[in-house]
Amino acid sequence: MKSIFMLSLYALFIFAAPSQNDLVGPNALINYEHYLAQLSERKGESADTTLKRSLLYKLINITKYAKQQQPKLLKNSQIDDSEAYMEGFWTLIEQKKALQRLHRSIRETQQKVSYLKKAAESRESNTTFPSVEALQYAFYYKTDERLQKQLARLNEAIHHNTNVLKESLSHIDFDTVENAKKSEALKKRHHLAQMELENLKIEKERLQLLGREERAAQMQKEIVRAKERLDEITEQLIESELPRYFQALEKKDSNLFNIYEEIKKLVESLSDEERAAYTPLLQTLETMNLQRLGKAKILLHRTKEGLVMIEKDLWHKLQTPLFSINEKPISSWNLIVALFILVAGFTLAGLYRRYIRRITHAFINVTPSNQIIVSNLGYYLILTVAFFIMLKSMGLDLSSLTLIAGALSVGIGFGLQNIVANFISGIILLFEKSIKIGDFLEINDKLRGRVVDIHMRSITIRTNDNIDILVPNQTFIQNDVINWTLSDSRRRMRIPFGVAYGTDIKKVKTAVLDALSKSSLHYIRDDETKQPMVVMIEMGSSSVNFELFVWVEGDETLKPLRTADKFLVLIYNTLYENGIEIPFPQLDLHVRDIKDRLEIVKPQE
Repeated sequence: MKSIFMLSLYALFIFAAPSQNDLVGPNALINYEHYLAQLSERKGESADTTLKRSLLYKLINITKYAKQQQPKLLKNSQIDDSEAYMEGFWTLIEQKKALQRLHRSIRETQQKVSYLKKAAESRESNTTFPSVEALQYAFYYKTDERLQKQLARLNEAIHHNTNVLKESLSHIDFDTVENAKKSEALKKRHHLAQMELENLKIEKERLQLLGREERAAQMQKEIVRAKERLDEITEQLIESELPRYFQALEKKDSNLFNIYEEIKKLVESLSDEERAAYTPLLQTLETMNLQRLGKAKILLHRTKEGLVMIEKDLWHKLQTPLFSINEKPISSWNLIVALFILVAGFTLAGLYRRYIRRITHAFINVTPSNQIIVSNLGYYLILTVAFFIMLKSMGLDLSSLTLIAGALSVGIGFGLQNIVANFISGIILLFEKSIKIGDFLEINDKLRGRVVDIHMRSITIRTNDNIDILVPNQTFIQNDVINWTLSDSRRRMRIPFGVAYGTDIKKVKTAVLDALSKSSLHYIRDDETKQPMVVMIEMGSSSVNFELFVWVEGDETLKPLRTADKFLVLIYNTLYENGIEIPFPQLDLHVRDIKDRLEIVKPQE
């Protein structure tokens, strides 16, 4: 029965085409040995046969004899001092490096498996012996299985060793003082090595500029050796910083992240190959940070770090020059500072003006005009100082302002002459005090009003219709301006009226003056030199015309139309009550008889 089974199995191999499952399945080892026996029975040795025999030997070895190396596992009892801890730490780093290499090997192997599987399937299926592609596929398939098992064991060892180092950290005392001395000495060597490397690079550029290419090529070799020395010192410096890092990690010191950043910068300064080798080190440190400090502190640190990076990037952009003035680069930051100083100057000047006006109200002897002078002079002085500080903050040489003043003088001569004239006129008016706050001015027949504010460019006049009108200061210097209240607020008003011819002149005067003295109208009564009077001024075409001279003060002066209305109403009522006729314009037409003077002209026949 057994012989029949073996015969059937042999016939199966002879007459059936081998499948990929036969090469990688549970009975794959038996199949490898059988195919190897078949090759031994063949006569002659071709290249294809030699290759297949080699692949079958490798498949047998990797399936039957290959042994997996067990990764080293750390024990808590063995890590009893800082030296043992550092040794265990570097063991963990080497295992992570091996893990990186293993992942890379698995990716490459799986790519080959995928390719060879398709290549083997494309072969004819009626052959009784596996193709070279099928045997290669089986070899890499088995290799992938072995690597996957090795990966699982290595991951378990890394996880175990990480926990051991985490638990052992609390009772390890690191000699930070000795390491600090060592680190300081290495930093000096590192700085000197950096300087040497930079000098060599500069020397190489100089030789290239001189056209000495052969010497420049030799210098490049020296640069490579200097870079290797620098990397070696950097690696030593990284190792010397690790005890300080572990000490800070054990104590959860806030300086931990600074030490980590220093180590990270050192790693980033290495050459590409060396930097890749130290990537597992940074990953391990980040893992230990997370396990020891927790996600919250890590996230907080990264947030702060991000804000610092944003701040540095923003500061760099603000410091980037936008343009130059007299070969002085001007950046966005300079403009922001200048704008801030200017705004602060205007704000301070405005506060000063309001403060001066408020406190001067408490002094009886300070007139509104003096308030304006003090407030405006201080206002423009502050603005001038702010302007010069702004220029200084931008780094401009103030001694070169003579050039700017020369350029401004040209601009003033052509386009700013009116502005400057108004400015100078404002200064003259302030010191001359011919126009003050509260004065009632008459500029022309249509413009009269009270002065409510005085600026360096214009004066604000508020009419009796409550309309504010800005009048340029130059107008008050060049034109005739009537100031009703310059030295005295009292004013004599002339109220015109007329009566019919044939009226008693004495009666008119007496009636008007008596009615005025008995009225309640406001006018000056107690000054003998300013008593009201009625004066006949002319004999008009239709009436005898008079004027009432009356002195008024205060609001009566500043509202002439209203004041005139009151006196005219009084005169009208007085004349009406006394039967005095108020005439209106009359025209007499005289017609003479001119009949005798006309000559009758007969028409010619």
